[in-house]
Amino acid sequence: MSDIEGLKDELARTIRRLYERGLVSGVGGNASLILPHGEKILITPSGYFKGGVAKGDLITVTLSGKVLSEGVPSSELATHLLAYKLRKDVKAVVHAHPPTATAMITAGLSIPTMTPEHSVMVTNLKVVDFAPPGREGADAVHESLKECDVVGIRNHGFFSLGPDLHEAASRLEVLEESAKIYMTMRQLGKMSVLGDDLIKRVRAVYSRE
Repeated sequence: MSDIEGLKDELARTIRRLYERGLVSGVGGNASLILPHGEKILITPSGYFKGGVAKGDLITVTLSGKVLSEGVPSSELATHLLAYKLRKDVKAVVHAHPPTATAMITAGLSIPTMTPEHSVMVTNLKVVDFAPPGREGADAVHESLKECDVVGIRNHGFFSLGPDLHEAASRLEVLEESAKIYMTMRQLGKMSVLGDDLIKRVRAVYSRE
């Protein structure tokens, strides 16, 4: 199997994994990655059932936005291309709709750091107001993408950036986990979050600070 075929398999598996975890709906959410040599990306198609995306359904697009294969790329293509343009360290972008985390930011709540994984994986989260997918959506997150690996959009979801698909997707799984823990603790009437000192100590263990 060629490197490109392996990347196609990984991208298709990732979007199916997000569907199975309940982080995207059947027609919502998207993901992409940079192909070798850094001149093209693979991105999930628009309108496909995310639980059934196969590698043959993926779309190849140049970094300038030219579609090179059959099919229609995700409506969030503009934001994916913008992320790669702004951040040379980014090799994968995932957009998902984790329901608890999305509800919290839409309600104006912040998502506290609840776990060691959150301490390490989500170090800087910014939230912006809703804008329609496409060029308007890309414009809305433009400044935040420059410095954040995770950007939330109220009434919509999150974009997660990473050095690979695993890390980009895992950030959103970790964020949703923290959101669920936080909301459950609110229902229980007791609260305990990780403070700045504990976060620094956890990051030191994983050599992220």
